[in-house]
Amino acid sequence: MERGGSSRPAVGAECGDCRRVVVLSDTHFGERGALLSEPRTVEAFLGELEGLGEVDLLVLLGDTWDLWRTGLREAHAAGAHFFRRLARWGGARGLVLVAGNHDHHLALVCSEERLRREMGWYYFPLKPGDPPGSAGEAGPAWDAAAGVSLSCGMEVEGLSLRLVHPFLPLRVGGRDVLLMHGHHLDFFSRSFWWAKTAWLARWVLGRSRGITLSDIDRLNRPFFELLTFTAEVPEIRRVEYLAYRFLRLLARLLRFHTRTGSSPRRYTTVGENVHEAEELLSGLLPGYLPDVFVFGHTHRAGLERVRVGGKGLLLANTGCWLEEEDGGSPGTYLVLDGGVRLRRLYDWEIEAS
Repeated sequence: MERGGSSRPAVGAECGDCRRVVVLSDTHFGERGALLSEPRTVEAFLGELEGLGEVDLLVLLGDTWDLWRTGLREAHAAGAHFFRRLARWGGARGLVLVAGNHDHHLALVCSEERLRREMGWYYFPLKPGDPPGSAGEAGPAWDAAAGVSLSCGMEVEGLSLRLVHPFLPLRVGGRDVLLMHGHHLDFFSRSFWWAKTAWLARWVLGRSRGITLSDIDRLNRPFFELLTFTAEVPEIRRVEYLAYRFLRLLARLLRFHTRTGSSPRRYTTVGENVHEAEELLSGLLPGYLPDVFVFGHTHRAGLERVRVGGKGLLLANTGCWLEEEDGGSPGTYLVLDGGVRLRRLYDWEIEAS
């Protein structure tokens, strides 16, 4: 959506005005400590979902597979049991996956496949014995009227889902809800950490007359793709991981932060991301402010009410499903129905006042 536009994003067609939506983020399949790679944790989570009653939509809000830490085959294998159990459970009427920064490559593949189809290019998987040039089964289904910037159909372990990027607008219980992974917030950070993912975007777009989410994605794509493809090489992956941990340690020691005390790096709270969220909502989606803005990315779950453009709205962070040594809110998810509830597996539930 171009800056300066006044129209609101069309609501996704998954369930119209949904009655109940469950959102979880940052499962990071493929990285050490991914909780939902454990069958016992998967069963406990599905047991809690059963207790909620009928679920219209289950949303995986980005970084589902960690393609910066491992190759796609390994990441897929780590999450295969989770998706097989979701398929057998069948308790959600729909499943949507929003691409994050660690699995942004999936959105790139979706975008390029759409371009090829628009040009009349088609790739068909060949069955054993098929001669060269023969057409196999059709590829993923497309829905141009899905109401999001990018959308395509996928099937994972027998489970049909919709991949969308960069945001998913919904109506839940009569309220407008906007869901994003949250890495776009990095663009608005003024701290040392914006250099981690968005320095090129900030430098180029700082000299442009308008900013769109698509611009940010295109200018960050080289960085995202570099980490995705080097993850296939264990020797490079180990060096990158050590460098990443060193930068995080350095930042903590030198206390890098913004003038407002906020930064969307890992482990910051919802309250520490208010400034970035306000800039994103008012700058990139002008004329449209949701009642609830849901994101993940920072691995710290929380709820906070703020005012943007004179309107009160709720910011909600879904937390993560990655057991880590410092910070984070592992095992948390969001339930949107008559209210907005943040829950932690085996533990607690809080509801937005």
